[in-house]
Amino acid sequence: MTRQASIPRFSIVTAVYDVQPYLPEFIASIEAQRVAPQDLEVVAVDDGSTDGSLDLLHEWARTSRFHVQVFTKPNGGQGSARNLGLGHATGEWVTFTDPDDILGRDFFRVAQAFTDAHRTLGIMASKPFVLDESGQAKPDSHPRRWQYEPANRLANLQEEPNVFPGSSSVSLFRRDLIESASLRFDDRVQPNFEDGHFAVRFLLSLPAPEVGLLRDAHYWYRKRTAGTSTLQRSLRDPRRYTDVLEFGYLDVVRRARQQLGSVPPWIQQMLVYELSWYLAEDDKVTSNAFVAPDVALRFHELLGRILRELGPEVVAAHRVRTLQSHWVDILSHGGSESPWHAGYAVRTTTDTRMGLQRLHYRFVRDQPREAFEVDGVPVLPAFAKTRAYRYYGADLLLERILWLPVGRTTRLLVDGADVHIRDEWPRLPAPGRRRSRGRVRRLLGQPPGQLLRKVTAKAGGARRRIVGLVQRRAARLWPWRQRFRGAWLMMDRIHDADDNGERLFEYIRSARPDINAWFVLERGSPDWLRLRAGGERRLLAHGSLAWRMAMLNCSWLLSSHADMTIYRPPQLARSGTVTRRFAFLQHGVIKDDLSHWLNGRELDLFVVSTAAELASVAGEGTTYRFTHKETRNTGLPRFDRLLATQRAVPAEERNLVIVAPTWRQWLTLPLASNSQRRELDDAFWGSEYIATWTALLRSPAIGEAIARRGWRLGFMPHPNLQSILGQLELPGYVEPLSFAGTDVQALYARCGLLVTDYSSVAFNLAYLDRPVVYFQFDREAMFAGAHVGRQGYFDYERDGFGPVAGDLEAAERAIVRSIDGGAQPDAEYQARIDATFPVRDGGACARVVAAVEELSRPYRGPVA
Repeated sequence: MTRQASIPRFSIVTAVYDVQPYLPEFIASIEAQRVAPQDLEVVAVDDGSTDGSLDLLHEWARTSRFHVQVFTKPNGGQGSARNLGLGHATGEWVTFTDPDDILGRDFFRVAQAFTDAHRTLGIMASKPFVLDESGQAKPDSHPRRWQYEPANRLANLQEEPNVFPGSSSVSLFRRDLIESASLRFDDRVQPNFEDGHFAVRFLLSLPAPEVGLLRDAHYWYRKRTAGTSTLQRSLRDPRRYTDVLEFGYLDVVRRARQQLGSVPPWIQQMLVYELSWYLAEDDKVTSNAFVAPDVALRFHELLGRILRELGPEVVAAHRVRTLQSHWVDILSHGGSESPWHAGYAVRTTTDTRMGLQRLHYRFVRDQPREAFEVDGVPVLPAFAKTRAYRYYGADLLLERILWLPVGRTTRLLVDGADVHIRDEWPRLPAPGRRRSRGRVRRLLGQPPGQLLRKVTAKAGGARRRIVGLVQRRAARLWPWRQRFRGAWLMMDRIHDADDNGERLFEYIRSARPDINAWFVLERGSPDWLRLRAGGERRLLAHGSLAWRMAMLNCSWLLSSHADMTIYRPPQLARSGTVTRRFAFLQHGVIKDDLSHWLNGRELDLFVVSTAAELASVAGEGTTYRFTHKETRNTGLPRFDRLLATQRAVPAEERNLVIVAPTWRQWLTLPLASNSQRRELDDAFWGSEYIATWTALLRSPAIGEAIARRGWRLGFMPHPNLQSILGQLELPGYVEPLSFAGTDVQALYARCGLLVTDYSSVAFNLAYLDRPVVYFQFDREAMFAGAHVGRQGYFDYERDGFGPVAGDLEAAERAIVRSIDGGAQPDAEYQARIDATFPVRDGGACARVVAAVEELSRPYRGPVA
């Protein structure tokens, strides 16, 4: 295309790097713009792409109805590419659209009309939407969506500090004002926030921080499932935790102080918004963030400086994101250099059976002095601990958790002053300005498919409420109450058993017939058929009417798993207040930090098995919210049968090498609704995981050692990966070991060596004094938050029950050495086993039952 003679109204500057799959949609959205060809130009800068992005850009330049210029440069980051493009832009207005996003077809037409009406305006922002990887739109799901209502409008950030757009990709800037202020993107601000840094500096250059908010100009952000976008990749870039804070956030603070004498609320609100994403990411069960210890130190130094710039009243006025109550306290007081505590405490639950109430209050730095009165009588907590809110390795907020006796009146004094007790955590008003006017019109104006989904969802909600009411009333009928009142329901997974739930059920049925015990399992599963064949009749089919009635009448549900499908099954949603208690019997010994997952569960009993595990959960200063009230060191119920099974196996029959790797969060799909079965991701079969474990199983050295010793080799992947057993081509000497229908404890009793990576199965074999080899070729990914849980108290090198191998060759050597040495740990590892399990008496089931019964009656311990 030839260069147009007149100056275009708009320029798009886009920085392109390895976005070939997304460029066609981006280009199509530009070509669909309803503006004249002379009103729009595109400056595309290829930032050293390694795919076919540059070829697509050149093809576009040859065929576009707009003037498209293409430049290329070595990879240097988005900011440097935008700066190059900005130097070639000629439009009155410029925007920095990302090449994997999409513009609504009226984007520039709306902007053109708005600028015609507001000639002195310097910056506009379009309304952002979210587009997921499948191409499905998520209307009105962006946290800033509300600031664009009710129509295209002007906003003064001094009056509306929450509406700062903060993104150069959704914003349009007057190019002459950019040049007069000598603005360019700062290359030091990487890998993110270069947008916000540029926009803040632009606004500070204006006489007044006015922004045009364009409700009718739509910008579609693409959210990539694969995690390959610049923003998603940035979570593992150390500069996000150092340079962004120093050269980005603190730089705009410094500039504001120099120009205005203080940091205005609109900049503070921008900082609240930005920092909330750091907190949210590290709050996830599976976080994409990873910060090395030296980087974390610098991060917290810079974070403290930023937090001290935030006024508590500004944080409390935030209306963009829904802030968790602990985020509000961190953002308001986490940077305080002197002690602080909240002026209120929260009563989160009352244990009516034990006669105890749970109170929480938060503080920073030194723990305050405490005093308690119930009905005018001084008391001491029955149970108490301090919980840490830990982010990126540092405790930003502390919380006291106190179990006090129930009374008519409760008084809590902190540092000598009365603290108000409330029944829920304070909540900020919901973000945005919701208006009912025009709601029906907007609803009816949606695409038919989207409207149908919303109507169907509402109808489904009504149906669930009706079903819940019917279930609630049916459960009160005499036959059901007579059958299940006060019952203990036990289970493992929905679709299989043979874990702590079944072992406890087995014990109770033989030793405690006075307890109304039932076992829950999927009808027709291999373990259901096994138990039925063995004569067991107190089985409840998961999902059946009897199961529903039992769940609504029982006093305890005890399970080795705490997934929401077990803990809060969707079939019982809307069926009234839950009165049953939940005991987490555990699937194994916890060695990692699972607090981000388990803190979301209301566990009335939390079974642990070692002193170190107990300290990691209920101890002072841990990240778990559970105290010694809930957490009891009973040992796992299956340990009792494990010991008994071992005694029946002669030493010469302990000749099975079990290879038992655990699963990987990044190689499985999310759980389907009402299921505990995980499907494999498409990337599984081409992964390093499957290639490495297959190579180990095919190792000639290991095969020869097995043959030399006359042993057997079995492959037993985690239950989430059992489906691969029938699809692998393995040597003839490798036996596939399935959990379904198998007496797993009998396998453990015959085990002479366990080879695993991170599985808690190692504790089972250590309990039997068997050697272990840990094969951890992907240790960095597992400990960087890519899997469920974070690294906890357990260090494999220091605390493990066998050698740790980081590559295939080292694993082969350790396995061959152990096979040749027989089914006995080396002295160093035997000492660790003995320290971990000083008591192995076969009494775990009895202790669990005693703990349940103790938690079912009034507390009689000292509290005065």
